Amino acid sequence: MPNGGHQRRADEEELIDAVEDEGWEYYADPPDWIVESATADGVDQSAGFDADREVYQGDNYVYLAVSSVHGRDIHVFSQQKSEYYETTSEEGVCPNCQAYVRRYDEDDYLTCHRCGWQYKPLKERLRNLF
Repeated sequence: MPNGGHQRRADEEELIDAVEDEGWEYYADPPDWIVESATADGVDQSAGFDADREVYQGDNYVYLAVSSVHGRDIHVFSQQKSEYYETTSEEGVCPNCQAYVRRYDEDDYLTCHRCGWQYKPLKERLRNLF
């Protein structure tokens, strides 16, 4: 990624900007397991703007590993699970604590059993206001 003066080349900046424009946040110091997984999956063997990309699931974040422009390094980006996954009335990610939640048979609404957050339909929320 950096050249001799520890400066990123302009094309690397362009790649990072392009991925950030897709809603990902550049992760400058990613956990080792992401880089190791991406390397094992061969992400660093492709190069350029159309290079392979792999998504990895963390506890609270989703990580995107992208090959550098020259194929020598891996850039890692992150996004909160609540931004990556669309929450429906049956399942999704709690916007409060980022836990993955699924609606159980005994639940009236999609409920996070970790923090208590509930996903209620708009009609139900309006009814509670008035």
